[in-house]
Amino acid sequence: MLMPSKSDCIAILTAAERVANSEDVVRLSYENLGLSRNRLDATATFLMERGCFKRCSGGHGSYEVGGLSLQGKLRLDQLVHG
Repeated sequence: MLMPSKSDCIAILTAAERVANSEDVVRLSYENLGLSRNRLDATATFLMERGCFKRCSGGHGSYEVGGLSLQGKLRLDQLVHG
């Protein structure tokens, strides 16, 4: 598995942070995030394995995630500020 970059993690976590309602999800698109399909797969898998999202599903270039979990909020804050 590729190790995701800091900027890739921030891009995905920021997209998920915009989900206001716990019932809503955002579809992660590698084109909209400015990532390659491989980078999206590696980063989304990395973040999902670490419990960064309240809800998540998908694979192989097509992911849907809910808002950030507490772990996701802490990770985003750490990446942005530390």
